Amino acid sequence: MSDTLESLPDRPLRQQEVTALNHADAFSLVVPVDREDAVEADTREPVVITERVILGTDDWVTGLVYDDGWLEVESVAIDDPDEERFDAMRDCEAAVADYDLE
Repeated sequence: MSDTLESLPDRPLRQQEVTALNHADAFSLVVPVDREDAVEADTREPVVITERVILGTDDWVTGLVYDDGWLEVESVAIDDPDEERFDAMRDCEAAVADYDLE
């Protein structure tokens, strides 16, 4: 999992990056928990970003929050993705939503 954290940019993810991660072979799913409008610092172009995301594979689901760097706030191991993934996602989503960014 630490390799995953190190591979993420040191900033909130743009919507296009979440989409690209969803198409990557490394993950079965990537779900933004929240989205907000922002502007690119360099170009002042509008973008949609997320500071809270759920990552999943066939073996685990993890909730991440960007708070001066990406933090793993919950991780749930799963043996049967078809049976356990939904509950693991719900647990991670709750932990991510409860994390206070202030």
